[in-house]
Amino acid sequence: MSDQGTCPVCGLPLVELNAYGERMQGCVGCNQWHSLGSADWKPLPEEDILALRDTRRRTRAAKEQRGP
Repeated sequence: MSDQGTCPVCGLPLVELNAYGERMQGCVGCNQWHSLGSADWKPLPEEDILALRDTRRRTRAAKEQRGP
């Protein structure tokens, strides 16, 4: 997962990811995604968004424990 700018709707970082073999870019906050080869936006399944949010939360917590 890599950062690719910010969401024009909510301002969260856009991320690029592999969703079931398809490279997609979108917003975890708004849950709107598009294939890198397409302009059609669509939501991912809610359980996928929950997993992404949990991964981000755990990553931040681990960084805080390690310190600067």
